[in-house]
Parts: sequence; structure tokens; C-alpha cells
Amino acid sequence: MNAKHWILTAALLAPAAIHPARADDELSKRIAACTREQDDARRLACFDRAAAPAAAADNTFGVHGSELARNRAADDPKQDTIPERLTAKITVIEKRARGELVVTLDNGQVWAQKEVGAYFPLAVGDPVTILAGTLGSHRLIVGSRATAVTRVR
Repeated sequence: MNAKHWILTAALLAPAAIHPARADDELSKRIAACTREQDDARRLACFDRAAAPAAAADNTFGVHGSELARNRAADDPKQDTIPERLTAKITVIEKRARGELVVTLDNGQVWAQKEVGAYFPLAVGDPVTILAGTLGSHRLIVGSRATAVTRVR
């Protein structure tokens, strides 16, 4: 490479090399502050908050575990359990361009079908159950039919 390429490469990589050092320094300060906590549960909650910025959510069902962990208060034991199911009624049904259904529930949550499969009958007012699965997956169940969904809102 000639001198111009070296100068350009150095100029482009310099900010990338400096910024992570600042972020790591801030992270290490937040983690160091948590090591002073004596109570195990509070220390773990402090580490969770230090490692990931807080996200605002009023209803945690359908939110991935890492986001849920960020929202937990250290001293609120009733938030330590993640709901396994949600039951609601359909208020709005929409269809995306590729055919996936988008369902709005009476609690304000919006769920989208992950992929278009066979015919999946839905009607406004139908009661639905959404079950939490492994690794953050969710299934929307209507009657005896189920489909994989993800929470949009």
C-alpha cells in the first residue's frame, strides 16, 4: 500500500479504537460499583443494570429476557417471574405485504406472525392465548390452531 492508503486507514480506524475504550471504562466503573453490594440478589440486579441500559416497558410479556432483566427493580420480588401465558381478545387484524397476520389485542399489544403458513382463521373478538416458549419464542393459539408470533408493540 502507498502512503495515502495508510493515512486513510489510520484516519478511519482511529475513532473506532478510541470509542470502545471509553465505553469499556464506563462499564468497568458501573460494574465496580456493584461489587460493593453485599446482598447476592441485589448485586446480581446491579450487574444486570450495569451491563445493559434500562429499557422502558409497561408490560413485560413478550419482551426478550435481556430486556426484561434491564427493567427489573432490584428490590421488587414480584417481578422476578416471567409470565408463561397471556390471554386476550383480538381487536384488530391486519395483513402485511407478504401475507403475515398482524394482530392487535384488547390489552394494546401487537403481535405479528413470523411466517405465512397454511390457512389460519382469525376474527375480531376471538379469544387468543399466547404461550412463551424457549429462547424467547411465542405461539399464538386460537382454538386448536397455533402459529409462531413475535411482539411488535
